[in-house]
Amino acid sequence: MDSTYPAQLKQIYDPPLVLYVRGNVDAFAQPGIAVVGTRHPTPYGLGMAEGLACDLANRGLVIFSGLARGVDAAAHRGAIYAKGRTVAVFGIGVDIFYPKREQPVTEQMLALGEL
Repeated sequence: MDSTYPAQLKQIYDPPLVLYVRGNVDAFAQPGIAVVGTRHPTPYGLGMAEGLACDLANRGLVIFSGLARGVDAAAHRGAIYAKGRTVAVFGIGVDIFYPKREQPVTEQMLALGEL
């Protein structure tokens, strides 16, 4: 495995053989938290996800999520608002922006150098 492969991921039972990364791999070595949830949250849930991610990013944690609509995208938006670090973990190729409706968040992450 490459030296940039996340050390903690190497310790799980069946780690992925390959990770495709677009952007800064340094975020994997920093303290972070995964924020995931429903694609159909209530307005309150969206606000809480965004606010929580913003607060955690302000405290120096990297926000990891899947960029799916709903809670995931809200978490990325919160980190972006805080000018913190956020990492999208895709279930598909790094060259495919899905869902299309979250492309503005993706573009903001690219502008911050995070993807």
